[in-house]
Amino acid sequence: MLLVDASGGMLRHARLAGGALTQLGSAPHRGIEPDEWDAALGSLAPAPRRVLVANGSGGGFALRFAEWVERRWGVVAEFPAAAAGLSVDRWLSLVGARARAAGPFVVVVAGPAFSVDLVDAGGRHRGGYRIPGERLMREVLHAQTSGVAAAALLDGPEVQGAFGVTTAGAVQQGARLALAALVERLVVRLAGDGAGARVLLTGAGGRDVASLVDHPAEVVPDLVLEGLARVAQGGAP
Repeated sequence: MLLVDASGGMLRHARLAGGALTQLGSAPHRGIEPDEWDAALGSLAPAPRRVLVANGSGGGFALRFAEWVERRWGVVAEFPAAAAGLSVDRWLSLVGARARAAGPFVVVVAGPAFSVDLVDAGGRHRGGYRIPGERLMREVLHAQTSGVAAAALLDGPEVQGAFGVTTAGAVQQGARLALAALVERLVVRLAGDGAGARVLLTGAGGRDVASLVDHPAEVVPDLVLEGLARVAQGGAP
């Protein structure tokens, strides 16, 4: 069985064999580029008999990728639907977190959009937040302020300690610290209510944000694939 996470800027993939993820890999992902799929997945052997896809890239991607999978391996790609009100990466990350152990969890998906969700001690999703991710924050600041984009182009994003020392570094570090602060605020609030919470981060920006969170935080790059594996085996809540 082949599992594919197409919910961010990277196409992450793994084989599911004996209940475990194997042959983990990733490749740049720009939407509907069959050449990229040939390079990343075309040489997999043996050929998968089932393909499940976490699709966060829209209907055009789903159509083209399904056609490619059928042409390449003669199987029909499956695109699991997320629970109501959640994006597929957010939902599968929650499923993956719940499969690891009982809650409570703070589950963070640090992609183009940044989501923070709570799974309580009983395994129930209690809600969360969804805000622009680091890249979107930077792009809005560049677009809506005079001179920031031009200044950021002059020097790289240099950082010393917790501070950006160039314009690009200040914008980058400011965005990351804002995202980390949101995670910390929820953790502190939960501790005040008497519930300690494990923090799991995934997504392309997970490691950058985790380094700034003043709380033990675990980076799980393939949490979406872990959730997809549970769905594939019929274990999703």
